[in-house]
Amino acid sequence: MVIQRIQSVYLLIAIILMVVFAFFPALTFELGGRQFVYGALEAGKVGVTHVDPLMLMLIILISLIALMDIFLYKNLQRQMTVCFVDILIGIAMIVAICIVAVLESRREGIVITPQWYLILPVLSIVFLMLAHKSMSNDKKKLRDADRLR
Repeated sequence: MVIQRIQSVYLLIAIILMVVFAFFPALTFELGGRQFVYGALEAGKVGVTHVDPLMLMLIILISLIALMDIFLYKNLQRQMTVCFVDILIGIAMIVAICIVAVLESRREGIVITPQWYLILPVLSIVFLMLAHKSMSNDKKKLRDADRLR
């Protein structure tokens, strides 16, 4: 059994960042003087708000997997695998947001303004990567300790 250390803090920070991101708009579209907000939940109330259920489900999935990952400390290999899967889902969410932005920008007359809140999922992925690195350091320390025995 491995004693949890800094990776739990990293995972918790990643969860907090994703939950905060759910409440803010990712993109703002402007078409003919009207503004449309694109986000996981209703936010901004600038004009017409588009709630994206896919983005909301991905945010919930990333947060729940990271929360589950905190409690998988008894099996370090499984914890590392789950963390890696969480990183891949986070990257997929960012790619999906970029695809929506590119597809909407091709429409004539639409001006897209990315919000600064888009940095939150990127920071969340960074903290997930830091947690994965801490887990691999723990695994290395366990191998070294086993070799000394």
